[in-house]
Amino acid sequence: MTTRTVKLFNIWVVGLMLVLLPEQAYAQNPATTDSEALKHKVEQQEKLITQLQLNLQEQSRRLEQQQAVLDSLQQKLTPTITPTPVSAVVEKPAPAAPLAERKTTDSTAVAKPAAKAPQDIEVGFGKVKFNGLIQAWYASGDRHFDSFRIRRALFRFTGEINPHIKWNLMIDPAKLLTLNDSFTTVNAVGVVNNVSLNQSSRLLQDAFITLDYSKHVKVDIGQFKLPLGLESLQPSARLDTVERALMHSDRLRNAFGNLRDLGLMARGPLGAQVDYQFGVFNGTGENQNDLDKNDQKAIVGRLVARPRFIKGLQFGISGAWSNGSQPDRPRHDRSAAELLYSNRNFTFKSEVMAGLDDTLHRIGYYTHFGYKVTPKIEAVFRYDVWDPNTRLDTNASNAAERDYLVGFNYFIHENNVKFQLNYIRKTFVLGLSPSRNLVLANLQTSW
Repeated sequence: MTTRTVKLFNIWVVGLMLVLLPEQAYAQNPATTDSEALKHKVEQQEKLITQLQLNLQEQSRRLEQQQAVLDSLQQKLTPTITPTPVSAVVEKPAPAAPLAERKTTDSTAVAKPAAKAPQDIEVGFGKVKFNGLIQAWYASGDRHFDSFRIRRALFRFTGEINPHIKWNLMIDPAKLLTLNDSFTTVNAVGVVNNVSLNQSSRLLQDAFITLDYSKHVKVDIGQFKLPLGLESLQPSARLDTVERALMHSDRLRNAFGNLRDLGLMARGPLGAQVDYQFGVFNGTGENQNDLDKNDQKAIVGRLVARPRFIKGLQFGISGAWSNGSQPDRPRHDRSAAELLYSNRNFTFKSEVMAGLDDTLHRIGYYTHFGYKVTPKIEAVFRYDVWDPNTRLDTNASNAAERDYLVGFNYFIHENNVKFQLNYIRKTFVLGLSPSRNLVLANLQTSW
């Protein structure tokens, strides 16, 4: 019974007694005069009202105490939902459908058993995130060249021990371990004089720890990409063409960029418009996940500026100094400049990189245009040059190459599902190697 109901009941009792009391008093004292009877009746009513007020106050106090006890019991009986921390979740199970949605309109239909919820993956400590990329290629060209290929199958795991200590691990099972052979001429016959592992063919790509204690300085320690150039640092899933420019991708003729090495690097913002990367490495990509063969270290750095007066504009410089000048410490120096402008529909980028490898002078550069014909289709054009030896043009191994590329990108679901088609016309100076035609197609999915 609620407090309001009790009060109404008490008031009704008081009224009833007030009505009946005078009749009872008059019946008990028939000889009393009207004035005495009235006086007696008033006194009795006052006593009764006073007693009833005291009773109402006592009942109200008890009801308040009972209500307080009920509220306390209700709080104790109500379960408190406390989120349980999970070490790492790769994929959360989808919530079960409401019961009303699972019912069928056919009364004779048998209810289907509920699907088993997927299990979370836990790790020993911290949080883990899993990303990946698969690129399926088709390539066709002159000289009866026609092939399918898995170009990349990247699996990246990133983790967080705490907000200040993170780690990164990436492997590429699509890599095929290969060797580099160098030859010398003996009696007009080429003879192998050195065999070494092709570092770019290693399965392990990235493996480093990041210390993040300041918004201006983050420190990476381990194996990762050298901060050289623009396109070499672009994620493979976001490339504007099927393959990077020649100076980053021509492995057979000692390309410059898209290389990894072991070292330590600091990075962060120098202000609102300038970012920096500066590190010390075993070399400039000669030995991945291997001991340094000498005590020299390479210093590699990059600066990028984004001026406020032109939104979408970015330009930068980068370089490497290998601290080598002796036969057992060959030089591997680099210097590069880059420019990028992009808006909603248009992309323009260009970069040039020159380098010195022992006594060989090399240079590469390209100019790239991209225009979105529709939100999902982008047309691309590129002029690409790579000269692995600027002082000699004697054969196919050192001749300067000029490529002309046209194609398009079809963003099925942005870069997560994308199809690319490129036609490339490959030409060489002085006709030292026949011109070739090449068609590259790439279907990729990334997550």
